[in-house]
This record gives sequence, C-alpha cells and structure tokens, in this order.
Amino acid sequence: MKKLSLIYSIALASLFSCTDLDEDLKSNLPKEKAEEFLKANVDFSSLMETVYRDFDSRFIQHAGCVWLFQEISADAAVVPSRPSGWDNGGVYRQLHTHTWVPTNPYILSLWSGLNKGIFDATNVLSFEPNQALASEARFLRAFFMYSVLDLFDQVPFREPGDNLLEPSTVLRGIEAADFIIQEVEEVLPNLPASGPAYRASQNAARGLLAKLYLNRAVYENRENPQFSSTDMQKVIEYVDAIEGKSLDFYWDSFIPDNNNASSELVFTIEGKGGVRSHALWVWWHAIFPSEMTLPNGGGWNGFCSTPEVYDLFEESDVRRYYDHPITRAHGYNAGFLTGQQYDADGNALPNVVFTKEVPTIVGATLWNGYRPMKYIPDYENPGAADNDIVLLRYADLLLMKAEALWRNGESASALEIVNEVRGRNNIGPLSNVDAEVLLDERGRELFWEGHRRQDMIRFGKFLGSWTLKEPSTAKYLIFPIPPADVLANPNLEQNPGF
Repeated sequence: MKKLSLIYSIALASLFSCTDLDEDLKSNLPKEKAEEFLKANVDFSSLMETVYRDFDSRFIQHAGCVWLFQEISADAAVVPSRPSGWDNGGVYRQLHTHTWVPTNPYILSLWSGLNKGIFDATNVLSFEPNQALASEARFLRAFFMYSVLDLFDQVPFREPGDNLLEPSTVLRGIEAADFIIQEVEEVLPNLPASGPAYRASQNAARGLLAKLYLNRAVYENRENPQFSSTDMQKVIEYVDAIEGKSLDFYWDSFIPDNNNASSELVFTIEGKGGVRSHALWVWWHAIFPSEMTLPNGGGWNGFCSTPEVYDLFEESDVRRYYDHPITRAHGYNAGFLTGQQYDADGNALPNVVFTKEVPTIVGATLWNGYRPMKYIPDYENPGAADNDIVLLRYADLLLMKAEALWRNGESASALEIVNEVRGRNNIGPLSNVDAEVLLDERGRELFWEGHRRQDMIRFGKFLGSWTLKEPSTAKYLIFPIPPADVLANPNLEQNPGF
C-alpha cells in the first residue's frame, strides 16, 4: 500500500471523526482509494467557507492584520501607550517608528495567518473541484498571495498534491507578482459576473488585477520603481471593465448592511448581522474609550489618528465630519471625533476631550489623538455587526485609474476623475493634479481602509518623517520573515537588514 500524504490524512481524520464508517476505511486505506473517496464526498461549501473566514482577523484587527501594518506603519494612525495600557511590549511602537524586528509577535501572526489562507485555498484545489469552484479558490489564494508579496516580498507556494513534508517553493518580487497576475487573469472568465461583494467575482478579480499592475513596478524595485506605460494601461483597462458599480454617498459604504446600501463595494469580508461576529467589533473597542457607548459595551481607548491625516481634509468635507443619524443618536459623528464628546442626551462627557496632537508615543494621555469613526456601529446587532469590511471599492479603483492616467501623461483625464470622486463629498474641484494631489486625495478618500503604507511606498514617501516617526532606511519597505520559518524552509531567505 502507498503511504497517504499528510493532507489526505488530515482530511480523512476530519471526515471520519463524526461517523461510524467501517474501521477498514481508516488507517489501512490505500492512497488511491482514499483520494477517490474524499473527492466523491468532500463538502466544498465548508472548505470554501474556511477560506473566506481566513480573511477575517487577518485583514482587520488590533493585532497581526493587514490593516494594522498598512496604517500604523504609515502616517495615518498611531497607537501610543496610555494609562489604560496599549504598550504591549512595544509591538505597536515598533510598527509606527519603523524599528520592527523579526521576532515581533504581530509579524509572526500576520505571516502565519496570511499563509494559512494560501494553504486553505490550495487545500480546496487538492480535491479537484469543478471549474467554477476551482476558479473561486484560485482567486482567493491569489488575494492572500498578493498580501504576502506586498508586505514580505516572499511568497511560499505549493501546487495541490505537493508533499507537505518537503519545503515549499518561494516566489519573490516581480516573479511573484507576475505569477499572481497570471493566476487571476486565467480564472477571471470563470468567476461569477455578478453577486454579492463578499464573494469572489469578475469585478473583484478586475480590482485585484488593477492593484497588482499599479504596484507591479514596486514589486520589481521598491526603492526606485519605474512605472511602465503598459502596466498603467492595464490598470485603466481593468477599471474600465468594472460592471454595475458607481459612486454612492460616501458613508453608505460603511454603515450596517452596506452590501445592500452601497453600489461601490467590489470585494468585502461579509458581516452577518446578529448571526456571526467578525473582527470589526475589535476595531470599535480599540478606538473608543469606556466612557462612550459601543454596541456591546465600553471600549479600550487606544488607536487614534495622526494630525497629518486629519489635516488633509477641508472643513466642509463630509469624509471629515458627517452628522450620521446612527451616530447622532449616541452623541457623536461619523468621520473624526474631535474635542469635547457628548452622551446621547447631549451632556458633555467628563474629561473626554480629544486633542489633535499626540505629543509622545510612550505615556500619552487617555485623550491624545483624534479618533476616526470609519465604520458606523451596528447597534441593532451587538457583537455580530452587519457591516461588511471593505477590501476593494469603486472609488479606490477610480483613483487608481486617475493615477495610471497621470503616470501615462494624461493629466487632464486624471484630474477629471479626481474631481468626480471629490464632487460627492461637499468640496470643490481641484485645478491641477500631480503626485502630491493624488497621494493626498487617496489619503482623504481611503483613510483607515488599509492602503496607506502601500500608497506611500508607491509615491516614495514611506521612509520620511511624520508625527512620532523619524526618517527610516530602505530595509523597512518590507517586513522580516519570522526566523523559525527561515530555518524550516531553505528556500526562504531573511529579508535584507534583518
């Protein structure tokens, strides 16, 4: 008899754990028979749901998630230590000040979580699903691979059926980018043309491809990317191919039931109101102090905005301040929470007066830092909010197209798109477009959505200085690989400088 591969052993153990099948089907089943049985009886819906759930907490959390690494390491957010805590052994401080080390526990958590998403998607493919399911799994795997590439520059990869006892192949830089692009372009025609944004679709694939082509030059040379007109034209083509999406009122993309309220959402993490909790509740708790009322209790009072991101906004910009009916009922606004805060009856909350400045990253007060309220809390479903977490939306794609047009010398067309996005936000049009304008408008439109680090790297601003952060060196353009993984896989190399 042939020895079962590890992946089939795990699958068999899981499948048989709740059955009374004959003992002969357990330890002595030949590999070929085991594969035949599993492929005939596999529950693809459960396997696929595992992959979708991998997105939760790996993309929005207060710990090792993509959002944290993209926003805290950039000029948009900071987590100072306060009397209420939040030092956590310096893990947030390392990210914000660009002093991170390979043993940072949040780096380990993010690396393992994203690679788990790749593994779980490959596991679906191991059971030879039909073309539609295989395309869906390959797209989800590609999204995880893109995130690993963007953050770590090295992507461990296995084909379905590879021996898990052997080291995985590792794709790097432009090689990884081109592999992911090829994967997504191959599966795009076989993905659903429509459907909810929390499932893989042709629009989601087009959005991911636009991201990949926009950043392709960065993955080839992060210090000095050279953007080709061919790549920029691909960005434009994929954004133009988006179907059924349009700009909506800004805050509709972030309210409870945003999947139905907004026409902008392209790819999201599903929230099921009152049914299943996801990591969004952690976001709210990380921002709010205990004195303010959350859907499921008081908050932990840690995360805040830097002055730089707040100062990007004009006073009349609805993205900066909006008196939303849901938040108004509880005494605050959507956008940025500034100055004195109030309860639902309009009474001033004692001592809860947020200041714009964050004077120190160690020993800040409870109230230093304005607080962004991006996702409108779901008070009807405490603990299991109905907000879908946005990964890609149409306004982001339009601004990517504007940037691609500008890089290809079509400034007038780029300006038209930027002003189209601005026009729905109660602010006037701009008269010109350049690198600073494009980066600033992305900073306004996409604040606290998990894109800022990537955008700053692309525009050559990530190694500069801002609140509580001094200029840094090029090694901080990527994150280190956890040392244990480098030791375990000879195909992995520690990133330079670490």
